[in-house]
Amino acid sequence: MADQQLREFGRNLLGWFKNFPKNTPRYVQERLPIIKWLPRYQRSWAIRDIVAGVTVGLIVVPQGMSYAKVAGLPVQHGLYSAYIGALFYCFMGTSKDLTIGPTAVISLITGELVAQLTGVLSPAEVAGISCLVVGLLTLILGVLRLGIILDFFPTTVLVGYTTGAAATIIIQQIPKWIGVPNINNRAPVYTIIITMFQAIKTLSWLDLVFGLVSFFILVTIGLAVDRWGRGRFSIQMIKISRFFFVTVLATVLSYAVNKDAPYDSKGVIIPKISILKTVPSGLPTPWVPSVSSDILSEIAPKLAAITLATILEHIAIGKAFARRNRYQIDANQELLTLGLANVTASFFGAYAVTGSFSRSAVKFQCGVKTPFAGFVTGALVLLAIFFLTPAFFYIPDAALSAVIMVAVATLVSPPSVFYQFFKINLWDFLSSQIALWVTIFVSVEAGIASGVGFSLLVLLFRVARPNFHVLRQLKDRPDVFIDSSLDSTFDTVPAPHGVLVFRIEESTTFPNTETFKTWVVEEAYKYTRFGGRVKTAKERLWSDDLEVHIRNLRKIAHGSDSNITDQDLPKLRAVILDFSAVNNIDSTGLQGLFDLRELLKDYAGVADYPDTFFEVHFVGIQANVLHILELSGITRPVGPIALQRIQVLNNDNAIETIDGDESDEHSLEKEQRGRSSELKIEATNVRPVPGDIGSASLSVNGAGGSSPFLKEDGLVHLTVRDAVDSILIRSSGWEKEHHGDSQQLHETSSDEDVQSGNKGKTEIQYI
Repeated sequence: MADQQLREFGRNLLGWFKNFPKNTPRYVQERLPIIKWLPRYQRSWAIRDIVAGVTVGLIVVPQGMSYAKVAGLPVQHGLYSAYIGALFYCFMGTSKDLTIGPTAVISLITGELVAQLTGVLSPAEVAGISCLVVGLLTLILGVLRLGIILDFFPTTVLVGYTTGAAATIIIQQIPKWIGVPNINNRAPVYTIIITMFQAIKTLSWLDLVFGLVSFFILVTIGLAVDRWGRGRFSIQMIKISRFFFVTVLATVLSYAVNKDAPYDSKGVIIPKISILKTVPSGLPTPWVPSVSSDILSEIAPKLAAITLATILEHIAIGKAFARRNRYQIDANQELLTLGLANVTASFFGAYAVTGSFSRSAVKFQCGVKTPFAGFVTGALVLLAIFFLTPAFFYIPDAALSAVIMVAVATLVSPPSVFYQFFKINLWDFLSSQIALWVTIFVSVEAGIASGVGFSLLVLLFRVARPNFHVLRQLKDRPDVFIDSSLDSTFDTVPAPHGVLVFRIEESTTFPNTETFKTWVVEEAYKYTRFGGRVKTAKERLWSDDLEVHIRNLRKIAHGSDSNITDQDLPKLRAVILDFSAVNNIDSTGLQGLFDLRELLKDYAGVADYPDTFFEVHFVGIQANVLHILELSGITRPVGPIALQRIQVLNNDNAIETIDGDESDEHSLEKEQRGRSSELKIEATNVRPVPGDIGSASLSVNGAGGSSPFLKEDGLVHLTVRDAVDSILIRSSGWEKEHHGDSQQLHETSSDEDVQSGNKGKTEIQYI
């Protein structure tokens, strides 16, 4: 499967280079979707797009500055990230709802990176380097179409580390929010909490008032609108714009408090509350980030974490809104857009950007029609950078902390989500908890790595130790075989004596081959007896304790009080392997099947008594697996039909007999009679009985050999019922051929038990 995909990728790449000159216009159009939708733009869409763009702009200005503080950067860097991401996505994005810019999780990891390189590089240099590397890595993934990597990051880990990151951000903002000075919010979470309580006596009551009032207004507006404003867009706009209005209100009050504040000897204001102070206006001079290889290797884990978090967050949000609005996004185009946006932003003082769920939700609520809303948002942020930065001087830190806390609170998943994980799957719950708590107490990249690592270990364990099932017949539906563990739910009977039916719920590959082989053999020990010659005491090896092992297995299967002996169990005559869940088999798995067949043949007695009947049958094999089995020789190539002779009804309702090798000629003849011809199967109440030559469905029965019975080749069927029928027919024929008509060495009592369930059943009649 992987080889086929690799060859297909190579052919596509070669074709792309060969047709590049001719396909250049189409390629440019695919890379710049605005070329397709802009000519179709309707005037009626403009109002919705402008409203959405302005609304998101009012949110992203205070949020951008707040998230820059989370990242340990001057607030203007958040604004640089906001306008570049919004403008870029307008031209290259494939989602009308998605908006990219600074986000909480990316800001937190960037802040950890800034703290790690304190004294080595300036915060602006760290931001530029991380943005450039993240952009290049994302571009590489997009160009090479390696989005498959994202499939190894389960949703539970995403929920866990996102919640952990949001909780970390909230805890980091508490000291600023309540006005406790001189707290290092880059320290571990537990250190922040301990230090804050130790310094609680030094808090600024004025900062505390600003922080609490801002937080109270933000939360109250949100709760009130959720309760009384559902379905009313005008009222929803109050909640959407609350961050902007609270920031403006807090800034006005801060100016009123600090307008008479004293200045020091250098002319720097000594504010009564903690404020932002000077924010540079205009855009910075473009520059190319550079870093030594030593530093790059040191920060590589955090850069990888930022890249993964950036891609995961962006694609997840884009797909969520695409599903909600019933349109498609191009994941590879999104990776290219995100990569180019970050590479470009790195030259202009920005830090890594990605899709924002909260701001994308706002665009959706505003009824956005096209990505043009991103252009409006970017233009609004640019206006703020050029003309409003003097007003940012008096923005209170406590109010910004309140904005951050309320904004990231939406990323915290409630306990009910984790309880749902627990009810569905314990391993999913554990992976989410590992990602959550490691993120809070260590770091975000450690949380992602530990959560994903644990999930991959669980995945490997599931591959190495998959579920195996013994199948039994439904008593009322003998054509249906189900897992024997469902006996308490359904009335079942075992397969015919000496026939064992197994199903593996995973591909047969090197991690699970030995386990599968051992399990099948032990199941044979439990329910059948040894068919070969029993060794004498002198012939046994000193370490031969197989009899004890078999006796213990039978006690587990039949009860410790049971006195099951070999005489109570049938001889093993066939094993049916249901491969319907097997979508791949490797060389080790294939060798395991050969080894398993030899072990079962020895247990059935074929080695000691060559005339003993034993076969391995396969059911429900997928095409790629069947091809491998045929190439290996464990099965024969499956023909269009493997029946020796069948009876059908022609158009005159007369019974017509067809030999297997005449079936193709017969089909051609009937086709020539006209398309209205119809092949009908005769309804009969008679099931195939041992002694009839043939088998059910599409089976390999050794056509072309000297004997229709082949011991060496596995037989392939569509259903378990077909395989059971084939075994009954072939074993009876084998006994007649090798032992005479009078000998019947194998029981069929359980098959007779379900005979009554076939009344009225339409089947092919065997002759």
